[in-house]
Amino acid sequence: MAQRSTDQSRRLQRSGSSRRISLRSEQPLKPRRAGRLAWLTVTLVLLGTTGILLMNQEAVSRYLNRPIDIVKVTSPLVHVTEGEVRRLLAAYMHEGFFDIDVRGVKQGLEAHPWIAQAEVKRVWPNSLALKLTEEIAIARWGDEALLNQYGRRFTPARLDAAGSLPLLSGPGGTETRIMEQFQAFNQILAGTGLRIEQLNLSDRGSWELQTSSGLQLVVGRVDVRSRLKRFAVIYARRLVNDIADIQQIDLRYSNGFTVRKKHPAHSKVAAR
Repeated sequence: MAQRSTDQSRRLQRSGSSRRISLRSEQPLKPRRAGRLAWLTVTLVLLGTTGILLMNQEAVSRYLNRPIDIVKVTSPLVHVTEGEVRRLLAAYMHEGFFDIDVRGVKQGLEAHPWIAQAEVKRVWPNSLALKLTEEIAIARWGDEALLNQYGRRFTPARLDAAGSLPLLSGPGGTETRIMEQFQAFNQILAGTGLRIEQLNLSDRGSWELQTSSGLQLVVGRVDVRSRLKRFAVIYARRLVNDIADIQQIDLRYSNGFTVRKKHPAHSKVAAR
């Protein structure tokens, strides 16, 4: 009986071992071969494509690097015409898509006095997209230039359309300072209805302005905003009905100001 049990045990072991071997042998080998075949196919395609590209390198380069011949302006134009844009870009047109000097195009456009900023983008295959930000003219600077909201001076070819803008003047290099005061003075006078038509800073640093009604205000050199605020308060209380008869008001006093009427015989001093 012992011998019989031993033989059965051996047969079971052989059977189990055989079964395990059978399981390994049934693992499919086809996916591994398919993966190798796929990699081989991809490699051959890449090699073939590379060879074709190298053989036709010049033609492919011409196709990808097409000449720029379309310009699209994506922003509205007011002071700059399309003809001016074309003239500014004439030297860059028909350059290759990858060859065109985008920075040079930007600098060329911003050389136009009315163009404050230019954004230039390539649009494949043969276009440029332009976004142009025009200057905002706030005032005239003398008879030859304009000032934007930051006090930067620019000089268009013609100033005909700028005749209605306020006139600012002062020593060279003070444009930014004068623009800041101009905006501050306008805010102070907003409640009075008076609009600044001229603002001047003298060589000695004294401020004087004239409103659209012809009224002249001598503000002086110190505490200019405080003096103008004081005037705005008294104007609403005492001067609004008589402003048409007043030629000049001098604010350079600590306790009031002088009023000079258009008819000197009726001039008077107004105090707080």
